[in-house]
Amino acid sequence: YTCLNCKQWYQRRVRGYFLCLAFLYTAMSEGPKICHACNERIPNHWVIGLDHFWHQDCFTCGVCSRVVDAKETFYVKDDRPVCHRCQTKNFVEKCGVCEEPIIGNRLIYKDIHYHYTCLNCKKCGQPFKEEEHDEIIILENGDFVHKGCK
Repeated sequence: YTCLNCKQWYQRRVRGYFLCLAFLYTAMSEGPKICHACNERIPNHWVIGLDHFWHQDCFTCGVCSRVVDAKETFYVKDDRPVCHRCQTKNFVEKCGVCEEPIIGNRLIYKDIHYHYTCLNCKKCGQPFKEEEHDEIIILENGDFVHKGCK
């Protein structure tokens, strides 16, 4: 791992972040910390995220405004953290059949994304499986069929 701040090899993990000793020393010894969100002084208990200092209550999802815990997975959009739930709900491709977010592998045809299990073979009616990807044929009319059902 590398330091979140200077990109050098890390020495310690602090509050879920890998930081080098030089940055830790600077963070601990320099004057008052200013919150990246509210621009107010942070007297103690700050969060370091996205190369900035934050009040714990100011490190919030840029979509739903929920406080993002320093240990949870988050994403970045417009220099703000985005929680996993909002990332999945708002910024991930949705299935053309069930309209639910697709995480992981999917079928794509004419820029429409599908869960494998949301599509059934038009010949035998069985749902497709991810491991059968190379056995799926798309007919001229856009129907999906198993190679063996053609």
